[in-house]
Amino acid sequence: MKVWYVFDTAKGRAACLMEDDILHRFLLPQTHLDIGQLESEAPSQRIQILDREDDSLPLANKIRAYYKGSIINNWEVKLDISALPPFYRRSLEYVFTIPYGSTLTYGEVARAIGNPRAARAVGQANRNNPIPLVIPCHRVVGRNSLGGFSGPGGLQLKLEMINMEKDRIKHYQQNYLN
Repeated sequence: MKVWYVFDTAKGRAACLMEDDILHRFLLPQTHLDIGQLESEAPSQRIQILDREDDSLPLANKIRAYYKGSIINNWEVKLDISALPPFYRRSLEYVFTIPYGSTLTYGEVARAIGNPRAARAVGQANRNNPIPLVIPCHRVVGRNSLGGFSGPGGLQLKLEMINMEKDRIKHYQQNYLN
């Protein structure tokens, strides 16, 4: 049975749709996450609200840590994006490999998956990413701009996430690698 796990982060309330240890969807943190919307979207799915001290869901702990500034390179969760069209899956599987603190352009992703003229289609795949953050679509940018971002907060949030990651990497390098 799929369960929506709802939990607080430093950036607001987030939600993961899980079935056992498989992540199907993730809703980025927002100040007013509408639990009623989750209920109406899929009435057969259970909703479990985790309090701040509840560490029973490792993924929630990692997401909380990310928003507190931790460098997360391995989410240690299985992903299900099987309902997406094949091109979207290939795109998002590649985006999943983009390291923390790095960015690629839509064109670079398109070339990497063997479709050099499909930069816009890569953008659409990212727009339809059901598991943002874990599949880090915020790390894919336009050649001359940020591109787009459909998460709550739009491009401002995308820029904040990119800058936070780059700052954390720079801090780590300055303090631990010298």
